[in-house]
Amino acid sequence: MTMVEPEVALTGMPVASPIGFMAALGLLRVCAQDHGLPVRLSWTDNHAVLHGVEAAALRELLAEHMRGRAEAPEFNFEASDEEGRRGIALHIRTIRPADFRTAAAAMQGDARALGFLAGFATDSVVNDKGFVARSRFDFTSANQKLLHELRRLALELSPERKRPRVPLADRIERALYGGPYEDWHSLGWDPVTLMTHAHQRLAPTDSATPGQPMLLWLAIESLPLHPVVPTSSRRATTVGFAGSHTYVWPQWREPLSLAEVRLLRQRPVDSLERLPGVEALWSSAVTSVGKFGFFLPAARTSSDAALQGRFARRESAD
Repeated sequence: MTMVEPEVALTGMPVASPIGFMAALGLLRVCAQDHGLPVRLSWTDNHAVLHGVEAAALRELLAEHMRGRAEAPEFNFEASDEEGRRGIALHIRTIRPADFRTAAAAMQGDARALGFLAGFATDSVVNDKGFVARSRFDFTSANQKLLHELRRLALELSPERKRPRVPLADRIERALYGGPYEDWHSLGWDPVTLMTHAHQRLAPTDSATPGQPMLLWLAIESLPLHPVVPTSSRRATTVGFAGSHTYVWPQWREPLSLAEVRLLRQRPVDSLERLPGVEALWSSAVTSVGKFGFFLPAARTSSDAALQGRFARRESAD
C-alpha cells in the first residue's frame, strides 16, 4: 500500500515575490537543517509547497524554533564600530575583517551560525573604508542597523514574549497562508510595501510601515543559502543576484531536498534557464526610496528548459 506523503500548501509564500521565495527557502532550511526533518520543497503555479510534514506539526515546530533565537551567536558577535568602540555588532556594513574572522573562529563547529556569517559578508574582499564586503540583501544605510533589527524581530517573535502585538500563533499562520500585514518594516524585501513608501512624506525608518514579521523572519533564515562570494580580490557577489541590482530565482515543480535546493541556488543565475526542471525564472530589481533599498515587483521569464526534461524523480516506497 502506497503511503500518502503529507504536505503543506504555503499560500502565504507566493512564487512571484522575492520575500515569498526567500521565506520558502528559509522554512526548508529551518525544518531540514535545524530540526532534522526529511522535508522537500516544490512550487505550484502560484505558491510553495512543503512536503513531508503535517501542518499542525509545522506550526508547533516554528513556535519552538523561535525560543531563544534572538540570543543565537550569529546575531550577537562583537565588533568595533566606526569610532572603535567595542560592543555587539549593529551593522553588517561596518564590520572589519579582523572582527569577522574572530566571530567565525568563535562559531567553529556551529554550521548554522557559520552559514549566517557567510550570508552576511565575506572578509576576502575589503571595501575602500576597510570593511568586509556585505550581502546585497542588506539595504540599510545611515542610522539603520540591520543586525539590531534582526535581534529585535527575533525577540518580538519569541514564544516567551509577554503581550506581543499579535499572538505568535497568528503570525505563523499568516506567514504560512497569508493574512493581514502589521506595522513592521520588511527590510525592503517585500515589493507589496513599495508603493506605501513611495507615497510617504517620511523616511521608511521614521514611520510605521506594513510587513509580515514571521514571513520576514523565515526569509532571514534563507540567508545561509545566499552566501557572499568573492569573484576577484576587489569584488564580491551575493548568490542569487545578477550583477548587484537584480535578484533572480527559479521555479520548479519536482519536490527538492535542502541539499538539492542549495546546489540549485548556488548555480550562476545565467545558467538556470538552461537547466532541465526549471519551469520559469523570476527576477526583482533593486530600487531606492530615500536612502533605503527595496525590491521592485517581480517579472516572470519563461524557461526553455521546461521543455527539455525534469529533475530526477524519486521512486515511491510501497
